[in-house]
Amino acid sequence: MGYHNLFISLVTVTTLMSYINYRYIKIPKTIFLTVSSILISITVSIMVKLMPHQFRELYALLSGVNFRTTILDVMLGYLLFAGSLRIDAVNLKKELGHVSYLASIGVLLSTLISGTLLWLITYYVNIDLTYQDCLIFGALISPTDAIAVIAVFKTTKSVPPHIQTRVTGESLFNDAAGIMLLVALTQIFYPTSGNAASFMGITISFIQEIVGALVWGYIVGRIATEILKRVSDNELTILVTITASGLGYAIAGQLHVSPIITMVIAGLYVGGHSRSNEFSKVTTSALSNFWELADDILNGFMFVLIGLEMLTINFNTTFIIIGLVSLPVIFIARYISIYIPDMILIKFFKKNLRSLSSMKEGILMSWGGVRGGISIALAWSIFSISPILLSITYVVVVASILIQGSTLKFVTEKLFNKKS
Repeated sequence: MGYHNLFISLVTVTTLMSYINYRYIKIPKTIFLTVSSILISITVSIMVKLMPHQFRELYALLSGVNFRTTILDVMLGYLLFAGSLRIDAVNLKKELGHVSYLASIGVLLSTLISGTLLWLITYYVNIDLTYQDCLIFGALISPTDAIAVIAVFKTTKSVPPHIQTRVTGESLFNDAAGIMLLVALTQIFYPTSGNAASFMGITISFIQEIVGALVWGYIVGRIATEILKRVSDNELTILVTITASGLGYAIAGQLHVSPIITMVIAGLYVGGHSRSNEFSKVTTSALSNFWELADDILNGFMFVLIGLEMLTINFNTTFIIIGLVSLPVIFIARYISIYIPDMILIKFFKKNLRSLSSMKEGILMSWGGVRGGISIALAWSIFSISPILLSITYVVVVASILIQGSTLKFVTEKLFNKKS
């Protein structure tokens, strides 16, 4: 199946569903796109069994997208660059300690707790998953997607700015932490011939990836910024930033540094200089308008892809139930990883911190940790992954989008209404 046909199919489905939602349904776009594409997948699956000759080509077309390649190798760099452009670097600097904790120790704790609780559940119902498999699941599911949260923040002014910065800032960095942790766990649990990993080797590799990405991200952002300071043209502004994000992401992979951290740093650098009025008004306007639109369109594609991915995954009732049970497990794990360590830090080290987690803040950040397409893409990237684990990961992601995403505004308003 040609790439052009796949692209046109994706654009067509996204456009049609977006139009129907805009005119008639009027619910959050992410929710409608996910639900509608799942319904399309179910319908096509049924019809290809009833009338295989008539629906075989349509089934092949809709299921022909390589989810891992599309998300991790094509879309993710642009999404991260666009997302980091929206973050105020000054506010992020104030919350950097909390964001760094959430995207490092928080991810480790969440992985350990989620994996352990899943292993207990599967052991009790006699599902054949090892503890190592469950820890892999914990790492897969740790990265959060702040899309739904950002959409809610746009519609309410009741959430304190520092919490908004923490949630969105964490979501940009924890993707990198989750991926590096996943790579480390797969090297330890499933070493290939001649590729057995040591703790020291993994630690050195992590440091190289992080430090290298910080340096390379700064270089990419600096080059793009210096060029943008010298132009006042819509088209050239867009071309410069597309080149910076696309080429910077690709070269990061060749340099064996984290492409995710590279894009976050580059986007923060460019966005920071844009806010300090160092660019012309034309450049600043083009930068803001294009990347906000690109971010929305690419996210629309991703949620449609999540629904269509259902065509390639095998399910049974047990896997679905375990996936649904895993959602509150993940919420509990995330809440513990946010709230408890911060309380310990304040109590034992007598730190005079603006607490990361009053109970309200902890609940919002936990419920706002919506899981997205990157978890599914990471699952597909593991060659030896258990089909059971892949199915559970998919169910958790879809349930998180539909349940957490659809109720997040309600939860936010209850937690941060003006009377509280």
